[in-house]
Amino acid sequence: MEGHASLSLMIVVIAAFFIPILLQRMHWNALPVAVAEIAAGILLGQSGFSVVEQGTVLELLSTLGIIYLMFLTGLEIDFDLIQKSRKGKSSVNPLKVSLVAFAGIFLFSFILAWMLSLAGIVNDVFFMTLIISTISVSVTVPVLKDKGLLDVPLGQAVLLTAVVADLVTMVFLAVYVAFNRTSEGVTSILLILGLFLAVFLVYWFIYFFKKTKIMEKAQRETVSIGTRGVFALILFFVTLSEGVGAENILGAFLAGALLSLLAPDKGFISQLNAFGYGFLIPIFFVMVGVKLDVAGLLADTQALLLFPFLLAAFYLSKLVMIPVFRRHFGWRESIGSSILLGSTLSLVVAAGAVGMDMGLITNTTNTALVLAAVVTVLTSPVIFQRLVPDAETYRIANAALIGFNPVTLQLARDLSRDGYEVELYGSDKSNLEPLERHPFRVVELPSRDLDRLAEQGVFDKEIVIAFTNEDEENLEIARFAEERGVKQVIARIEAKPDLTKESRIQVVSAFYSNVTLVKAMIEFPSLIQLVTTHGYLQEIPMNNQRYHFMRIRDLDLLGESLVLRIMRGNEVIVPHGDTVIQLGDRLIISDTPEHVQRLRRLLGG
Repeated sequence: MEGHASLSLMIVVIAAFFIPILLQRMHWNALPVAVAEIAAGILLGQSGFSVVEQGTVLELLSTLGIIYLMFLTGLEIDFDLIQKSRKGKSSVNPLKVSLVAFAGIFLFSFILAWMLSLAGIVNDVFFMTLIISTISVSVTVPVLKDKGLLDVPLGQAVLLTAVVADLVTMVFLAVYVAFNRTSEGVTSILLILGLFLAVFLVYWFIYFFKKTKIMEKAQRETVSIGTRGVFALILFFVTLSEGVGAENILGAFLAGALLSLLAPDKGFISQLNAFGYGFLIPIFFVMVGVKLDVAGLLADTQALLLFPFLLAAFYLSKLVMIPVFRRHFGWRESIGSSILLGSTLSLVVAAGAVGMDMGLITNTTNTALVLAAVVTVLTSPVIFQRLVPDAETYRIANAALIGFNPVTLQLARDLSRDGYEVELYGSDKSNLEPLERHPFRVVELPSRDLDRLAEQGVFDKEIVIAFTNEDEENLEIARFAEERGVKQVIARIEAKPDLTKESRIQVVSAFYSNVTLVKAMIEFPSLIQLVTTHGYLQEIPMNNQRYHFMRIRDLDLLGESLVLRIMRGNEVIVPHGDTVIQLGDRLIISDTPEHVQRLRRLLGG
């Protein structure tokens, strides 16, 4: 038995390894990896060659896969983006869009369930409403991640709609089952509310504890203390969720959302993503396909007759959100998003089993539900990939320069030319040349007034450059920007600043810059001419999971760009065609500013 279990696990892991390679080789970029993994599972499982057995080990790893996927789903929620939207600093409020969209979905699902009830297909309208309104977050997240949409308003609106749908339906299902199976329904509701209270208490405990000297010492002296804490957090909330009668995936999702609120380091998030999408999550998707009995589903004639009606219900219930999304996004994005959100699987399977056990639906109805859910999972992501473009269409790097002087003026011109969204702030622009003709916004206000700078959205930018004539003022601005979570902070400081080793502030000194530049001109004159005259040489961070472990020769997006060096930690790599890039790499690339900026958006994730 152990040999069969090991063999099945080996086959599943090897299949998960070759699937993305095969998709890349065959140029099937429109097919999401998750869908291909489910299809591979169908071929390997009981509906295909039956070479994979559903043993205890694979079942455990598959369960851990869906739990970890739901954790990463919660982790992907961008609370900073929601906060900016709420304050009116973004044209789109993803949370508001998702809440309105799901309200429409739930209402229309109720109407469809009522119509199915009149047709005699279901006995319980509310139960069927929960099933129809579910959305597969486990499919939605990988698809959005593949296209690099998770950190833009469209992706966040789609993600939050799926999350709200899953959260509401999971909680309602737990409450519904509690009321119908036991006489302690009120107690079950109080226990589920206690779960959310536990999230609040644990958040504040971690928030204050991580600032203590004990935690700082542990981070320095203990190996992978952060990773250990994450898994302890997941298992704590999974166990607590099961203890109050809810689904374990609810606890995993809440653990991820809690960690997201704590704003973990991006490198740490990349490690968590690499473990999940590299091992556990592919096993879950392959096992979804392995478990499907397609022949049995097709053999049930009544299920086949019900199938088109239930499939239509899954999609029609989501089409109601198109007008909501259309107010903020284009027609293609709105239609594509509604079709993607029509995908559903895990909750349908779980709820169907509960419904049969409680006598709410027949075996035939459950078979049709599973068949319809499988079709949505296999088709929705593909249609979405065709309709909605990659993140490069939406993402524009933005920078705020503080200080009116010739350096910031020229820098603003150069960054604007290279495709950045630039804003220039300072106290007095009277001595500068007229700025009205420049393609960037100019705001005159006291540069020491941090509150007014914050009101203008300066610290919501990806890059903040403090370049006034006062060192103390620049340091104050830089520290404030770092505290507000700005990704890249640069400050002009001539004297040696008092910064901690953990500080992310990059310091520029005119004296040392001049010395370094002259020395470089002596030793590397051609390289300096290339950088300063043409500006075609730039460093690009590789943070997109989609291109992790991909060979340079397979990166079609490079075009005519040349990858001159790869910086990996303290290692400098001279690349060739078979060199594999990894998350966290920094690529030194030579090309036109326009194409380099496009690569920055794609590779930056």
